[in-house]
Amino acid sequence: MSQNDEIERIRRIRDRQIQLRDPSVEQKRVQRVISNKRRSSMEKFSLARIFGDIPKMITGTLIGIMIGILTLVILPYFFEGEWVDPVGIGVAAFGAVFGFFFGRAIDTRNALHDI
Repeated sequence: MSQNDEIERIRRIRDRQIQLRDPSVEQKRVQRVISNKRRSSMEKFSLARIFGDIPKMITGTLIGIMIGILTLVILPYFFEGEWVDPVGIGVAAFGAVFGFFFGRAIDTRNALHDI
C-alpha cells in the first residue's frame, strides 16, 4: 500500500466518523420519525367511515325514516286526497321498522362472522 492510499483510507475513515457524530443528521432523523408518527396518527375525516362505525341497526332505521319522509313529501304531488298524509306517515313508520330489523340482521350476521 502506498502512502497516498493510506492517507486516502484514513481520510475516508475520518469523514465517516465525523458524519456519524454530526448532530444535524441525528436531528433530521428524529424529526422525520416524529413527523411520520404524527402523520400516521392523524386520520382523515370520512363520512363513509362514520357510517361504517355506526351499527347497521341505527343506519337502517335512519334510511327507512328518510325514505318515508321522502315519500311523505313526494306523494301529494301525484295523488290528491286526505289519505295521502297518513299513508306517508305509515310508509315512514314501516320504513323505520323494516330498516331497524334489516340492520339488526346485518349486525347479527357480522357478529356471527367474527366468531
